[in-house]
Amino acid sequence: MAIERLPSTGDAPRSTGVPASLVPGGAADSAGFPWAGRTFDHHETAFADDDGCASESLRAAVRELRAAAALRQAQGAVALEALAAAHAEALFELSGSRVLIPLLAEAGDLGLTPEGRTVEKTQELSIVTVAGPDGRRVMPVFSSVDAMRAWNPEARPIPVPMPQAALAAAQEQTDLIIVDPGTSECEIGVRRTQLEAVALAQRVRVPWADAEVRSAFREAAGEDPRVVDVRLAPGDPEARLLAPETDVVVELLPGLDREALGEILSAMQQRWAASDLIAARVDSLRIVLR
Repeated sequence: MAIERLPSTGDAPRSTGVPASLVPGGAADSAGFPWAGRTFDHHETAFADDDGCASESLRAAVRELRAAAALRQAQGAVALEALAAAHAEALFELSGSRVLIPLLAEAGDLGLTPEGRTVEKTQELSIVTVAGPDGRRVMPVFSSVDAMRAWNPEARPIPVPMPQAALAAAQEQTDLIIVDPGTSECEIGVRRTQLEAVALAQRVRVPWADAEVRSAFREAAGEDPRVVDVRLAPGDPEARLLAPETDVVVELLPGLDREALGEILSAMQQRWAASDLIAARVDSLRIVLR
């Protein structure tokens, strides 16, 4: 994905720019997710045997997702359920993985030497976010040291369980996480609606394969006879945050003029925006007219 570095984020402790959700303490983080079973005392102890490589199980799950996306491209709706299952499995596997959060050094206070030269008196380490294709903030994390070095050789890794990274993103009000941005092997995104499931190591169903979500979109069409059908399809089949998550395919009667088309879409969009179920389960969407 094309990325643009944004200003470093960070809540408490402000002195380092590291979110409080990466610092042990308390029963839950500020987003309300429980800490139980997901904290560790010292990186050096918890990851003493870590060789810095991506787990083979995660690599295999992402390969399966890529293969399912290619199969769906060839077979269409026939392979949709297999793609949905591969999405769920890849995210579940990610939730059990160790990831590396990159810290970047930034200048703190400046001072002058006796010779009049400006120097950095202090440096701060901060977590960075990047801009996704839709402009939202994305937290980059990495499955391996090599992937992080390819992204930025100056970054310093914090090894954490993936659920803890999801907690950090939720606390920082960052909607998206991208694993190994710009790589082909393990790049995979976690969307706003999936953060809690990843934090709790639960399987989550993608909205375009969710019968309840599909019904909610169809109900939004009401009894308008000009709407033939409303279907859902994957907008980002490889889960790389390259496009909106869900395509809403709206099939209309032929021959409608621009005014009628605008009226229909405006009415449906207002109903979609008012749906709590759609808001809770759909991260982003794109309307496709047929």
